[in-house]
Amino acid sequence: MSFAVKTTTKPEEAADFIALSVSNQLKTGKRVLLFLTGGSSIAVGVKVAEILRESEDKELVKNLTITLTDERYGPIDHFNSNYFQLTEKGFDLPQAKVIPILIDDDRNITTEKFDMVLKQEFETADYKIGLFGVGVDGHTAGILPESGAINTENLAYSYDTLTFSRITMTPKAIEQLDEAVVWAQGEDKWKVIKDLNENIDIIKQPAQILKKVPLLTIFTDFKNI
Repeated sequence: MSFAVKTTTKPEEAADFIALSVSNQLKTGKRVLLFLTGGSSIAVGVKVAEILRESEDKELVKNLTITLTDERYGPIDHFNSNYFQLTEKGFDLPQAKVIPILIDDDRNITTEKFDMVLKQEFETADYKIGLFGVGVDGHTAGILPESGAINTENLAYSYDTLTFSRITMTPKAIEQLDEAVVWAQGEDKWKVIKDLNENIDIIKQPAQILKKVPLLTIFTDFKNI
């Protein structure tokens, strides 16, 4: 599979690209499901919402549903929550249907609920697009190398890590997307981006699963792929 690489350090360029893709699908009457993520990609997600909120076609955004690729488990709006950090940075799109992962319940029930939401939204969406980051260890979303999230048949999975208790969409879910966009900045991530040209087991490098999405575009400051 080939993928497109766009060299940039500007989150606005990735945001414009995602917003245009979403808008083009909405204009054809499709129901769109958009996944946003946390970490270094937050600035991109916030800008996407701003563009769609202020666009001439903002009435079409009623056919857009937004959720997260993954979340750090805890109370609603706890400081390390990806959704909390998105909203703290200005994420706001009242015209869309927004589904946070955290529901102030125990982790198992929260994960089961997220799995159910994904099944329902995948059935009703006509176009599914996700924004992803990648880690220096090759993880994407909340899918860490060697983790149980990799081989599960569920769409959502949760587990404890050294830093956070994570809830994440799984490779099984990512494979069902129509389009994926990756925001990856910094020299420490260049090897992971370059490795996408190789066939590496997703157990070792979960980001490899993104190559199974029909349309994959990577926005990075790495120029020698």
